[in-house]
Amino acid sequence: MNEEDIKKQLQEKNKEIYLNKLNLDLANNLEVLVLSIENLLNNISEYSINRILKITESFGNQSIIKENINSFLENYRTNLMKLLEDKKINLEQLFIKTEDISIYDKNLKEIKINITNELNNYYQNNIEKLIKEITKLYNDSFCNLRIEEYLRNVLKDNLNNKIGDVINNRDIILLNTFKESYLKYQELNKNTIGNKEEIEN
Repeated sequence: MNEEDIKKQLQEKNKEIYLNKLNLDLANNLEVLVLSIENLLNNISEYSINRILKITESFGNQSIIKENINSFLENYRTNLMKLLEDKKINLEQLFIKTEDISIYDKNLKEIKINITNELNNYYQNNIEKLIKEITKLYNDSFCNLRIEEYLRNVLKDNLNNKIGDVINNRDIILLNTFKESYLKYQELNKNTIGNKEEIEN
């Protein structure tokens, strides 16, 4: 085995180490993201139930309201988790194709826009049922109007904006982690192969 073959083997090994590190970075980041989302949805659920009870000035239908809000948010969560799983698969495939961090950055931004649009669509398509289930419990039209306004607009903005912020913050951390990993990868190549490898796009 000549020197060129040894360098090639070392280069492949370094690439394998780098890919494993990127996949680990991604898995760890998503794990924290999922926990943050779970906490956020629990808080929003609790706040929403209390907000509706405050509008109605009654605790009479608390369990039905809770059941409906939680069911709606659980479906929202399931939908979001599927989108995050798609994001993971998309990025894992991207790691194999390129080492260009700017492409990772662009991809993360595109995925974020897609997730935002999908969540908005999910909300629009499912909120009517929730509004109907809760407003049918009350006869007061003004009370029902306020419930509808809260569910259709306030809850939607609150939910989607907060979820968007959490995803955005985790993406910034993820990108910084990718940059660190790439620098370590370059250093590894420099130490084992002896020259700085060009980024292959």
